[in-house]
Amino acid sequence: KCDRLHETGIIGSMRWWYEAIVRGLGGYACDPSSGSCKYDSKEGLANICLACQIFGCTGYSRRFRLVAGDTSNLGQLIEVKLNKPERSDHRGWRVPVNLVDSITLSVLPMHEDGLQDFEITALYYTIRLIEQYGALGAKTSHGQGVIKVSDWGNLVAKMSVDAWYEELKRRPAKKDNYAAGIPSLKNFIGFTVVIDNSDINASDLWDVMQLKASKLNRQAWKINKDDMWIPSAPAFRAILRSWLRNSDNTPRFTGNLNHERHRLMGTTQRDPNSGQPRDRPKGSDIFVTHFYKIDYRWTMRVFGFVSSNGNEVDMAVRSLLLDQDELKTELRQVLGNLPVRIMPYPVDVKALLSMVQGERQ
Repeated sequence: KCDRLHETGIIGSMRWWYEAIVRGLGGYACDPSSGSCKYDSKEGLANICLACQIFGCTGYSRRFRLVAGDTSNLGQLIEVKLNKPERSDHRGWRVPVNLVDSITLSVLPMHEDGLQDFEITALYYTIRLIEQYGALGAKTSHGQGVIKVSDWGNLVAKMSVDAWYEELKRRPAKKDNYAAGIPSLKNFIGFTVVIDNSDINASDLWDVMQLKASKLNRQAWKINKDDMWIPSAPAFRAILRSWLRNSDNTPRFTGNLNHERHRLMGTTQRDPNSGQPRDRPKGSDIFVTHFYKIDYRWTMRVFGFVSSNGNEVDMAVRSLLLDQDELKTELRQVLGNLPVRIMPYPVDVKALLSMVQGERQ
């Protein structure tokens, strides 16, 4: 029910992605949800993890301040309920809908000596990764958070990926073991879908997908032909959930597929191990964005953190997300015969960051 953009939520999202980068490169980043580092002046930076050295922890302040410009143009939050047309018994999906518009974020140093080249580069690569392959802020598993940076200002890469990585390895930092299931670029996988038809508009695409949308008072919510995005993510998440229900897709797995589906796609249901209510919902490890229009083409991203050393279900999901032919077959359930291109993400961490490096835009 947030009525404005909160900088703390954006910072939390940036930290989450930076932690994944650090872990993917073999460093240690603590999990703040289970207790972050605590700075001890006697031991210095060697007592806190690489993420806390930039984003702060108890006894050690964040190295930067994030300031959002005027966000009043984002409008009031509207909640829309989506339904499948062929399922009268389906409870539907609630999607938060705000206007798509521009905002200004300023990254400012918190200390007199300013931000060092290493820290500036770390923030730049983090935001570039989000811009090209991920999503920023809240409700990313519901399709929100796609960004396009139109002006980087003074936030530039001061170091190449290789030089920055060498500096990352040299920095004194806490070392520890990871808990299972926390995000790492080693397990990052995904793809981009592009509809190869520049003439199709938002209302045309909405008609093809055959979704229905209404406000909470059951009034119809219409898609305008000039809209730059449509609320489509839940329909594609439903396809992935359905794929995970089908035991034919994981023939060697003998465990509980319901448990695996909830583990990967998230759930608010009871913990399957204890049978007790959860303290909080299990978040999704797989993310699907809404369709958005960029460079005259409708685009969507599917990405997630699925263990490259996991069980048979993990391996099957990773294979699916890399199989362009199978993905096209699954996408036809919603997109029919629309021509689509599927572009898998690089699976090697260094290759991914090299793609991110890019040039300023």
